[in-house]
Amino acid sequence: MSRPTLPLAALLLTVLAAASAHAVEPHSQAPAQDIADTPFSAYQQRWESALMMAGSGNMLGAMIAFERLMDDPLFARLEPAVRGRNAQIAGATALMQDAPGVARRYLQQALTALPNDPATLATLVSVELAEDNTAAATLHLLQAATHADAPVQVDTQTVSYLQYTLRAQPAQRMALLKSLFDNQWTGDGVEPTGLWLVLATLQVEHGHSAEAAATIARIDTPLEVIALRSDKRFDRYVDRRDPRFDPQQVAQRKLDDLRVSGLLDRRLNAKLAAFGFIQLMVGENEQIVQFTDDMARMVSAGQRPAGEEATWLAWLLDYRTLALRRLDRIDDSVAAARLTDAVGALGPDAAEHRMNLAFMLSATGHERESDTLLAGMDGLSPFGLAARAYLTFVHARENNDPAAAAAARAEIVSHRKDAPQIHMELLIEEGDMEAAAAALISQLESAEDRTDALLSLQDMRVYPSLPAERVADERWRELKQRADVRAAINRVGRIERYPLYSISTSR
Repeated sequence: MSRPTLPLAALLLTVLAAASAHAVEPHSQAPAQDIADTPFSAYQQRWESALMMAGSGNMLGAMIAFERLMDDPLFARLEPAVRGRNAQIAGATALMQDAPGVARRYLQQALTALPNDPATLATLVSVELAEDNTAAATLHLLQAATHADAPVQVDTQTVSYLQYTLRAQPAQRMALLKSLFDNQWTGDGVEPTGLWLVLATLQVEHGHSAEAAATIARIDTPLEVIALRSDKRFDRYVDRRDPRFDPQQVAQRKLDDLRVSGLLDRRLNAKLAAFGFIQLMVGENEQIVQFTDDMARMVSAGQRPAGEEATWLAWLLDYRTLALRRLDRIDDSVAAARLTDAVGALGPDAAEHRMNLAFMLSATGHERESDTLLAGMDGLSPFGLAARAYLTFVHARENNDPAAAAAARAEIVSHRKDAPQIHMELLIEEGDMEAAAAALISQLESAEDRTDALLSLQDMRVYPSLPAERVADERWRELKQRADVRAAINRVGRIERYPLYSISTSR
């Protein structure tokens, strides 16, 4: 997981919208005796002009104007609500201009005027992340969610990143997610059921039974329902005979709901991407390809949306890649992966899309291009570093380069706590099935890693292996049938057969 690319433009638009009722009408907020105060009236007019400048997109001009306005002694004479909101907008603008120190100063002034203001605290989350202060960012987000009367304005990727950094601090991780759950936060407009699964797991592990039941009640997506069914920690909460926990019925209900909302909305957004994801699970591969044909043609012609639309378009093209792969249209699948990378290059998920392309190129005989892509990637998380090293290891062995293979292997081993799945893949690639079994059993015994391990073991629909994948896939199936692995599975969970696809695997 990489550090999120901050959606600052969207953030500022949110701030401006929230502030409009307060900051752009300063005359109505001033004491009566100040109306005739010419210097103060002129100062208020300057605020109006600066706010309009920011709203029109002239961020540099707005920042220069805000700096003068914030340093003016007359700032203290604004009403607290106006002072706080104006300072918040000034802070968000400074952050967009890559001045996090200035932004922090303005936002602290905003909090002085409006203590515990959720919108200001949410903006401070972005300031702290810009300077890699994840602990402070987490605290600000927790405070914002706790004090907000409405869902706090923060994107799903930021929340995912912050809760991921708290893996070694389960109590704080649970507190953060619970505050967002209670806040009715939905991130990008779609219920973040993957995060609620993490929350439910933490609650079960820490004896919060009633809270876990309430959390599970909001999990209504098929992949997460399969995770609940497969893990014995949830047996007291999940009746596997209940249609509510039948993954195929859950998938169809979700698909129907998203199809209706998509027809009404008709925008490139998180709901449309979620619709494509469920289509993949139920096997509507031809439909996904047809649905994304015009999108692919648009991108191929050089027409690419910006901002959030580009984020969701990239994921829809990623699903197109997988659908074409399942239909055995391999060259078209590679082409779609290239389009995905091109669209997602500047978005928050750029590293994931590029890594997906690198793996696809590697599996289809384009190792040199895959290596070139990998060499240009920076700022990767430990998991990303391990994934890159795995491909480097595979290519080095193919090229009979033992030194490069040893270096890549050492890097994977150094990140095995953060990327246990990649470490296990290394062992499978080497053919060391005893060590691979021990690694898989360790994942199953881990409270943190068990969910992903059990999901990977379920019997679901798959697509045929490519030639480069066949040996590793056969070894995986062998690993899955080992008596020691089966015993470990039975201790903590179960394997069931589902008529749904496992999304992106040939196993």
